Amino acid sequence: MFFLLTIGCVENKEQKIENIKIDKELAEELVFLSIKCVDQKYPYKIGYRFVGKNWVKPHYEITPSFYGCWDWHSAVHGHWAMVKILKDFPKISDRDIILSKLEKNLNKENLKKEYEFFKQDFAKGFERTYGWAWLMKLYSELISWEYDKAKVWASNMKPLVDLLSERTISFLDKLSTPLRPGTHANSAFSFSLMIEYALVADDTNLLSKIKEFSIKNFLKDTNCPVAYEPSGTDFLSPCLAEAGLMSFILNKKDFNNWIYKFFPSFDEKYFGKIINIPEVLDPLDPGIGHLIGLMFHRAWTLKDIARKVEDNENKRFFQKIAKRHSEEGFRIMFKSGYGGEHWLATFAIYNFSK
Repeated sequence: MFFLLTIGCVENKEQKIENIKIDKELAEELVFLSIKCVDQKYPYKIGYRFVGKNWVKPHYEITPSFYGCWDWHSAVHGHWAMVKILKDFPKISDRDIILSKLEKNLNKENLKKEYEFFKQDFAKGFERTYGWAWLMKLYSELISWEYDKAKVWASNMKPLVDLLSERTISFLDKLSTPLRPGTHANSAFSFSLMIEYALVADDTNLLSKIKEFSIKNFLKDTNCPVAYEPSGTDFLSPCLAEAGLMSFILNKKDFNNWIYKFFPSFDEKYFGKIINIPEVLDPLDPGIGHLIGLMFHRAWTLKDIARKVEDNENKRFFQKIAKRHSEEGFRIMFKSGYGGEHWLATFAIYNFSK
């Protein structure tokens, strides 16, 4: 159960790997999870420090656009999930509900308050860099949507996106080494989403900085310790996140030279093992949702790697393992309770869209 990977949005998609396809019916089932939570105020996890009594107020007053779904970043990518599904399935039954939530949460006044919050000194590290990356991904989805209101919502969001892009560049100027956990702080995962945004939004400064930082810090990496993955709260594979990022940055020849040093063994005992999750899940334990999400992350990164590697035997190997993780994650994702459901639709949609 490990990941290796690549983010292959610029690669041509190949034959569908898993037996699951997002059709209108599945799209409605998945996006309902995001619809249900984007304006659900509680339970909620605060991710910033109070520095004065003026900030001791309900979170939905401080960040009135992204206040649902347990935490800020999940609310952000819950909006991405709604936009993505509505773009792909414009006649979905919940179309009007989705549009009304987008109109309410992405209006100019609310996003101005979001911007004002992030401008505070104590909020400079808030949601860095995972939440920032998903906000950029949401923005890029809006600006590439042929829908008149999407342009308005993107315009409302642009000051905050520009701020976080600038902060990412400043952060990378100071960051001495990448962050490599299997959770939100993972640098490589965020950079991959940010690259997808930068290509759509033509953010050349951010794109250049990420490439520069990644070449400097990841190119010499070898023997990634996949046998140590995952920890009990991982929802990302550190090894696959890095491999996925490099598949974006390196050309095919250079990537194939690099990947066999980074992963000297493609033994199935490392990459093929399904995470052991009990049949009876605790709906109040968000850690269960993390391990389900890890299956989706492994699946899409393995699919991306399969598109990039040149050896056909290894290509088939990655596709087989991706299918296993993808289908198992989907089988149990609806049993995870709110601790998983508030965000798993995003990872499922992203995975099955590849």
